[in-house]
Amino acid sequence: MRKMMKTLFVSIASLSLMFSVSNAGELSVSGTAKATYHVTNGSTADNTIGITNEMNFKASGEMDNGYAWAYDVALDPDSTDGSALNDDASITITMNDLGTAKICVLACGNGKEYAFDQSAYTSMSDTGLSEGITYPNSGSSYATIQYHTPELPFGTTAHIEFGQQSKAGQSGNASNTTNGNSMEGYGLVSKPVDGLTLSAYYMTVNDYDDGTTTEDQLEEGGSYGIEYAIGNFTAGYGKSFQAPETSSITTGGATVEYYENTGVSIGFAVNDALSISWTQEEGERVFQTTSTTAYDIEMTSYQAAYSLGGATLSIARADYDNINYVNGDDATETIFALNFAF
Repeated sequence: MRKMMKTLFVSIASLSLMFSVSNAGELSVSGTAKATYHVTNGSTADNTIGITNEMNFKASGEMDNGYAWAYDVALDPDSTDGSALNDDASITITMNDLGTAKICVLACGNGKEYAFDQSAYTSMSDTGLSEGITYPNSGSSYATIQYHTPELPFGTTAHIEFGQQSKAGQSGNASNTTNGNSMEGYGLVSKPVDGLTLSAYYMTVNDYDDGTTTEDQLEEGGSYGIEYAIGNFTAGYGKSFQAPETSSITTGGATVEYYENTGVSIGFAVNDALSISWTQEEGERVFQTTSTTAYDIEMTSYQAAYSLGGATLSIARADYDNINYVNGDDATETIFALNFAF
């Protein structure tokens, strides 16, 4: 399978390089500027005012054969000192009826763990409060080569990806200091009837043999989501799974065999300006020994977002139970956000 993927992508790359760029590319800048106020209570208590931004630089153009190319790079604040960080980059070649080829570094994620989420503001299991739900990895954690099909019958698109170890800001003349695992990923999105969207993703890690460690279980994971929109209502349901790499799965006991997550979400557009949502997620650990005591992480979120024209004002509240799978470790988080898009 890996040989087939490499042959496919080399062929696409070779074909694309045969054609010169007929027009100079254009550069555009887009992004967000957001001010937030966090109020956290429970085992973790904090009040925080912050400003964050994300800028995306995009260059695009066309080739003589009608293909289009696009280069994207994101400039995000570093999580430690706030300095600018070039951490997501991609080159996309759109080949019309032949589909799309991509080369991505820490970008182009295709995971569907949030495909169910209809949150008006954001996924509250992905904020500054680390509640501990373990989701599957995806290609956005690697440097990948991807192929996406054109639209197939029933509004279906599929993709295949092959990835290697990566680091932020990786360039053509940069290399990692150590070898590491590679990955393969497969995805599918289908819209068979109006309002219905079905999404699925699976990834598996190819172990790098370091000659010293024998793994009982290699990493693999996946996710799927079902979304249905009718009128102003949109509902979603999703599952995700993650089996971690481990060399101690046969010992049982406290060794996690896999993680299983379930999400349900409903969104409602009250009018053109106001949207509200309700979302619930549950994270479960499954042990090799079924008698091992386990506590599930539970999260319930209520959100509202109001458009002010050039800005959006949002409020989100989430209640968390058993953070990091610890019984009785609970918290609440409230976020007020003012978001400007440009």
